Amino acid sequence: MTTSPIRVGIIGLDHWYWAFSFAQATVSSSRAEIVAIADSDFGRAQEAAKRFGVERVTADPRELIEDQDIDVIASFVSIDQNPSICIAAAERGKHLFSVKPMARTLDEATRILDAVRRAGVIFLPAESTSRDAAQPQQIKRWIAEGKLGRIITATYSQHAGLPQRWPGESDSGWFIDPERAPGGGWIDHAIYHIDMLRWLLDDAVQSVSGRTEQLKYPELGMEDYGTATIQFKSGVIATIEVTWVAPPQGGRTSWTIIGTEGAVAFDSMAGRFSVVGDFPPFNGWVQTNPRGTFSEGLDALVSAIQGETTPIATAEDAWHNLAVCLAFYDAASAGAARSPAALPSA
Repeated sequence: MTTSPIRVGIIGLDHWYWAFSFAQATVSSSRAEIVAIADSDFGRAQEAAKRFGVERVTADPRELIEDQDIDVIASFVSIDQNPSICIAAAERGKHLFSVKPMARTLDEATRILDAVRRAGVIFLPAESTSRDAAQPQQIKRWIAEGKLGRIITATYSQHAGLPQRWPGESDSGWFIDPERAPGGGWIDHAIYHIDMLRWLLDDAVQSVSGRTEQLKYPELGMEDYGTATIQFKSGVIATIEVTWVAPPQGGRTSWTIIGTEGAVAFDSMAGRFSVVGDFPPFNGWVQTNPRGTFSEGLDALVSAIQGETTPIATAEDAWHNLAVCLAFYDAASAGAARSPAALPSA
């Protein structure tokens, strides 16, 4: 087990939301450091490097993939480019932090999965990082201990505006290009909620149905609205509504998980976490400050690489999450429920 800082190479700034968040977590950590940033737009790479105090900048991702001193490749390229980056990095023994979703298709996702399995490297998908946050960890313990009873339903609702290609720009760029992303306003954030429910419930999705629309931006080549009904193998029914139709400054997230003996809920507008249950200190609905619902996943990644803990999520999780999302789009197109594809055997 090594105690030296984990050396990270960031490839791609297309998903700058995640790239900036992960970079900030890394430069703030004593357990990891950014060795270099690579982006096909050299000026953009220079801007990010200056922002995070990184000296080494390049337009060639291969330079980082081939660097034997780099332990982790954090890939924030557009989804169409992610398979080639992840596969090349895994083949050279690099651990991976991957943009979400991992690929556009399950064939591409399987190629990544096979490369990760062959190399034996750690693969942490971006959509799984909040498993490491304090509030989800508490909820998972309550569910495992039976404090909420048998979980019967969950509802997630998230409304955001159109993504920006780069900070301050109105152009959405690759985010709304159907040749570069597998979907639009629904998958953009629904994939987080799918992963969270799969993990909290320790359950698999049996079927999914739903609907997509272009409610606010009819000129888009993909949906700005989607709502899904998901049935888990245990019988839990979840609804996930995710959109790009929020008004300016009007983004909002809310969710509720209901069991036979208790429930938990969160609303970002109020900034409060709510619990009802018959266990201390709860008796009837009680509102508290949330303990933290988001994590960049860096600490969990470093701990897994250093052998201190098992990974909080894997390439298999990323594959499952994408399979559910693609089943949703198939169901919405067909007007009938669909089951996600089965994970390829190792």
